[in-house]
Amino acid sequence: MAAPIRPDRTPRAMPPSPPTARPSVPPPGTRRARPDPNPLRLLIGVGGLAGASALLTALLPSVTPAQASAVQAPLTADAGAPAPSVVHVTRYVVLKPGQTAPPNAPVVVQPTPTPRVRVVVTTRQSGKP
Repeated sequence: MAAPIRPDRTPRAMPPSPPTARPSVPPPGTRRARPDPNPLRLLIGVGGLAGASALLTALLPSVTPAQASAVQAPLTADAGAPAPSVVHVTRYVVLKPGQTAPPNAPVVVQPTPTPRVRVVVTTRQSGKP
């Protein structure tokens, strides 16, 4: 036997939902508008070109032969300028015991020679080394 329906348990009608700005399902026969992919494709293409250019620039000096880079070095704006007339000469002076180098003079210390060890072997047969 079914239980009687109490008056406090009566089904109520749902309030109407507020109108939405866009329908969740487009009407049949119409297509949803999609964003234009062309600007993003252009941006990715330009980024790819910049990356390829950077890689090529980084690898190019290691690929070129040494002669090509040496030939390009003298081709400057002052190609007709004379060679510099200053020739630097490094003179080494050996100081005697007790002498000191002048102030601000670079000092190169000679390494001490390694001592030579001479081994003399004598035999009993001849007695001579």
